[in-house]
Amino acid sequence: MNTPELDVRTMSLLLARGRVAVGVVATVLPRLAGAVAPGGYGAPVRALSRMAGARDVALGLGALTCVKEGTQDAEWVGMGGAVDVIDGVTLLTTRGLPRRVRLVGLVALGAGIAGLACARALADERVSVGQPIS
Repeated sequence: MNTPELDVRTMSLLLARGRVAVGVVATVLPRLAGAVAPGGYGAPVRALSRMAGARDVALGLGALTCVKEGTQDAEWVGMGGAVDVIDGVTLLTTRGLPRRVRLVGLVALGAGIAGLACARALADERVSVGQPIS
């Protein structure tokens, strides 16, 4: 069976939509997001969940808009990828965190690497058609 390959724009849109979805859940349902957070369900974890969720919604919506418009797409997708790599490395290297948090770190790191690869491909695509890189 042949499986269609995802082009870079489709992959970038999927990453951005996933970021928005995770961000909305973390912002609106911080207790649910706190279930995988390293610190339980207290007020500080809920506040941090809402802050990170709002960050993800903003980055995701920015990436969605720019990928669809074809303007600054590499920049927005790259920012999201960089944030995910930092989140992933932080969760994987901080001592004393539970295994569920390490799993979230692996997912974040994978999403970040994919995002950075998409950003590079989007930038290369822009160069190949003669558009300047911002």
